[in-house]
Amino acid sequence: MLFELDADGNYLMKAEGTTAKGEKVAERPAKFIPDGKAHPIPGVPGLSAVSTRPEPNTLHGEARREDGAVVGGGTYTVSADGKSLTVTNSGIDSQLRPFQQRTVWDRQ
Repeated sequence: MLFELDADGNYLMKAEGTTAKGEKVAERPAKFIPDGKAHPIPGVPGLSAVSTRPEPNTLHGEARREDGAVVGGGTYTVSADGKSLTVTNSGIDSQLRPFQQRTVWDRQ
């Protein structure tokens, strides 16, 4: 997982990895505009993204429907020493079941 900061203070998150079978996988890059306002999510009609920076080392993002209901989100926190990233995200899976997961990434 990689976050890139642009000149406007927005973040682009890229995530890629390898499956257990050795196949490369990558998520569609996600843009975080940490101004607390709703921004349309490209290619996903009816959903918008709302992002904030509640603390200097934390980025929070949510996906919301047009009625304001939150359908997913994540909090990304960099450790004080900058060596790890803790991600807590939640949402609704393809079977319409709510989920929450937490992962810790070590910087390489």
